[in-house]
Parts: sequence; structure tokens; C-alpha cells
Amino acid sequence: MNSRFADRAQNAGTFLEKKLTLPYKLCAIDLDDTLLGADHQLSAENEVVIRDVVSKGVKVVLASGRMFASSLPTALKLNLDTPIVCYNGAMVKHPVTKEVWHEDAVSAEIARDVMEYCREKNLQLNFYYDDILRSAANTQWLDLYLKRTSSPFQVMQNFYTDLNGLAPTKLIIVDDPDLILRLLPELTARYGNNLFVTRSNAEYLELLPPDADKGSALAKVAARYGIAAAESMAFGDSWNDIPMLEWAGLGIAVSNAKKEVLAVAKKITGSNAEHGVGTALREIFS
Repeated sequence: MNSRFADRAQNAGTFLEKKLTLPYKLCAIDLDDTLLGADHQLSAENEVVIRDVVSKGVKVVLASGRMFASSLPTALKLNLDTPIVCYNGAMVKHPVTKEVWHEDAVSAEIARDVMEYCREKNLQLNFYYDDILRSAANTQWLDLYLKRTSSPFQVMQNFYTDLNGLAPTKLIIVDDPDLILRLLPELTARYGNNLFVTRSNAEYLELLPPDADKGSALAKVAARYGIAAAESMAFGDSWNDIPMLEWAGLGIAVSNAKKEVLAVAKKITGSNAEHGVGTALREIFS
């Protein structure tokens, strides 16, 4: 081959290689108050950018405190072929094949104690089992949660007896933010290493298997794909997103994030109302 054409071919190959190099190979995105707007819907602006990023070869993973069933519609709308990190990391499940990549549960003994604690104090307890939210009553706090997440649910007359002995994927206490803030240290001390206790929203106190968090779940997904933490990025807004933002090579907070999340983020983008996820992705992958 003529040396001039050979040089051109080599240069073209080098250019193509640089063009196809991705700054990050894995991107995890929280749903409520991060990707989704105040109406808990996916904006057209965010959808267009995410589809473009996926077309470039980036593995986009939804990572939510929500159950699988209420995270699924967003994954299907985006046509994602990657697993959903749901239940705050207690489960990782593929939206298309329904293959469970990871699953954990609160022990039946601990769940029983939490149920008795909530019954004594008349607290709204969401009991997640078999991807259905179970509740003892239809309360204002259950209604608040359902309006935000559209979760499949069942109000059970014999809640405390019929669920006794079952190991839920997770539990959530839903109540006034001031009460939730007071309960956080109390239940953290009460359950010690038997539960991971965190907040995902001002009104939600999440009670999870001890090793369940979004960071640990994202690490499992990355390992299965052969992707390093340094090649991963994550978006979040709330306290339960902190482990994920800390694990990823680039942790990004939307500007409406809690102050503790803003403090650990390596980058801050626009708010969820401003389609901040799409703005940051367009900037990074343009």
C-alpha cells in the first residue's frame, strides 16, 4: 500500500478509536427527585439524552428505593436492557428477562419485631413481599406513598398474623418528617447490625437487609459487566443515594439534593425540574 494512504488509514483508525472511547461505561440514575420531575414522570428532555447515551454503548441502570414493579415502567419507556437496582439495593432484577441478579431480605424475626414496634406506636408500615406492598390499613401516609410511586399494594385485615414469619425484601415507615428524623437514631441503635436504616425521603424511614444499599448493588452490576468503579457514574438526590455516589468514579448530585448529598458529590448539575440528569449527560458524552 502507498505509504501516504497507509498513514491516512492509520490516522483514521486512531481517530475512530478516540471517537468511540467512552468517558464512563456505566451510569446509575436514581428515580424520584433525580431523574423524574415533581410529577414523578420522565421528561422528554431526559428521555432523549438517555436514549442517545445508551446508543453510544453506555450501560444505563436505574437505581431506586422503589420496588421493582414501580421502577419497571420507566425502564421500559427508555427501552433499557440493563437490570434495575430496586428496593434500595436489596434486589437487582432485569426488566426484560426478569432474571434476578441479586436478592436479599430482612429476616422474618427482625420483621416481626418491627411490625410489633409499629403496631404499638400506630405507625404506617409498608411491608414489601413478593413485589407487592402490604399494609395494615389505608392511611393518609400510605396514600401519600402510593400517589408518588403508583406501587401495587394490598391492605390486609390480618396484616400482623398473615405476614408473621415472612421475610420481606424491605420495610418502610412513612410518617411526619420530624418523627422520622427522631426515629432514625432510635431504630439504628435498636437494630444495630441486623438492619440498614436510612432515609430515602423526608417522610420515609427505610429498614433494609444489613448489606443492602445502592452502592453495594451497583458494584455487583459493574462486576458482572466487567466495569470498574472508576468507569462508572451515578446520579442522586437523597440520603440513600450517598453510598452509590461515593462508590462511583463520578458521583453527581442534582441541585435540589439534600445538603449531605451535595457535600459528597464530585459534580452538581441542574435540578430535577431543570432536567439536570440530561444536562450533565449531554455535557459528558457530547
